[in-house]
Amino acid sequence: TKQWKIKHLSWKKFDFHRYIKKQTKTNDNGLKSLENKWGKNVIAQGWTGVPNTLIERQQALGLSSLDVNILLILLKYWWDADSPPYPSKRVIGEMVGKEESTIRRCMAGLERKGFIQRTANYLSLGGQSSNTYKLDGLVLRLEQEAKALAELKETRKEEDARMRRGTPIPTTKGE
Repeated sequence: TKQWKIKHLSWKKFDFHRYIKKQTKTNDNGLKSLENKWGKNVIAQGWTGVPNTLIERQQALGLSSLDVNILLILLKYWWDADSPPYPSKRVIGEMVGKEESTIRRCMAGLERKGFIQRTANYLSLGGQSSNTYKLDGLVLRLEQEAKALAELKETRKEEDARMRRGTPIPTTKGE
């Protein structure tokens, strides 16, 4: 399976609690930075790490606001890279204020676009349980977007340096 990289860290075998303890700064009151921003009671109810690339590039990825909301809910339930989330469509619908049929259509669209892969789960006594949702497609697309953004940023950095030095910036023909 693909690993979701954050700088030098990998979601695979990643201990969030240890990372947060290590990375969060404390102020004079002893509150961690997340608690300082949101309040201790809010953080005590849980939090979800969301890559900025998902937020910033949602339009480029062709995601509607409902698509993003559903992906955020899936991320909320995705605790370990090797354990896909499995919230029910009912639960997702309740969280976003939409009917299950709307959630079903949206999930089918996310699957068609390659962001998620649904796997049906069945109960031992018969009947279906909630699906599991692999997010490998989302991870791959975000990695591609992040790489393209990094390349663009580097190109712009080089152009800025050339401008500061007074070096002509190459242009394409016809300009």
